[in-house]
Amino acid sequence: MVSVKAYYQHRVDGPELVNHEKEVKLHRELCDIIDNYPWVRESELFEELGEGGGFFFILGDEDSKYATYQFTPMGYDEGLLDLDIVVKPGFLNIFNRKAVSKSFDVVSIPEAKRHLKEFFDHSVDSLYKKYKR
Repeated sequence: MVSVKAYYQHRVDGPELVNHEKEVKLHRELCDIIDNYPWVRESELFEELGEGGGFFFILGDEDSKYATYQFTPMGYDEGLLDLDIVVKPGFLNIFNRKAVSKSFDVVSIPEAKRHLKEFFDHSVDSLYKKYKR
């Protein structure tokens, strides 16, 4: 069964961002994290304080082969979505490295969830092949 690490930040009882971490095994659990995020409050506090939270999801092992999605809220119902895939870190993370990055720019929450479902439907290798173009 697939395991995805979810890291996210939002304020709880004050102006400071609080880090949260959870391991999920189902796409529905990942969607619950996004759905329970305080979108309106965080958007207002971002305007007021100049810093905001966000999401970082990891499939695989960060020390070898992995894929990550970063979803940065840009309002009440959308955000910037970026994908990074590393199938071979390479020497000094430079030489002989096999990696690809893709920016989806600003997407809606439902669009982000559709993209994140790929972590539960594909391996890191198949995601690399899909986005390598």
